[in-house]
Amino acid sequence: MRFPFPVMSLSPVAFIVASAPAAAQEAPGLGAIISHTPLWVWPLLAYVLSMTLRATKERTIGLTRLLAIPVLFIVWGVSGLLMRHGIGLGLGLDWLAMACIGALLASCVGRPVLLAVDRERRQVTLAGSWAPFVRVTAIIAAKYTLGVMMAVRPDLRGALAWADAAVSGFSVGYFLFWAVWLYAGYTAGFSRPMIQR
Repeated sequence: MRFPFPVMSLSPVAFIVASAPAAAQEAPGLGAIISHTPLWVWPLLAYVLSMTLRATKERTIGLTRLLAIPVLFIVWGVSGLLMRHGIGLGLGLDWLAMACIGALLASCVGRPVLLAVDRERRQVTLAGSWAPFVRVTAIIAAKYTLGVMMAVRPDLRGALAWADAAVSGFSVGYFLFWAVWLYAGYTAGFSRPMIQR
C-alpha cells in the first residue's frame, strides 16, 4: 500500500525505514501516522501543552491541579514499562537507572520556584519558566516517536523497548522528584529556599 506522504517527514522513523531491507513493507507517511493516532491523544495533548504554556508566566494555582501533570507522567512512565514490556530484569534496570538520572537532573535544574504558599486555599504561586513546556514536549515527542517506530518496524521492537523504557524511567524520576520537592516546599513553609538554578 502506498501512503500519500513520504516517511522522511519524521526523521527518526525515516532513519530506521531507510536502513530496512528493500523487501520490507513500505512505511506509512506522516498523514497515515497522524490518522492512526488514537483520538483521545489530541485533547490530552492540548490540555498538557496549554498547562505548560501557562507555566511560562508567574501564576497562582491549586496544589491538586498543579500536581496533575506530574502524576500523569509518573503513571504513564510506570504503566509503559509494565504493560508494554513486562517486568524483565534488564529493562527494569534500564528503567531504574534512567529514573535515577531523571531525578538527578530535576534536582539540579528542574526544581519548581515557589514564591508563595496559601495553605488555607491549598494554592501556591510559582515563578514563570519555559522549563515545564520544554521537558513535557520533549518527553511526549520521544514517546510518540518511539511508538511510531515500533508500529512501523515491529521487528525492531526488542531494541526499541530499551529506549522506550529509558524514556519512561527518566520521566518518572524527573516528575517524581519535582512533585516531592514542590510538596516539601508547600508543607515546610519556606524553611529552606526553593530556588531553581
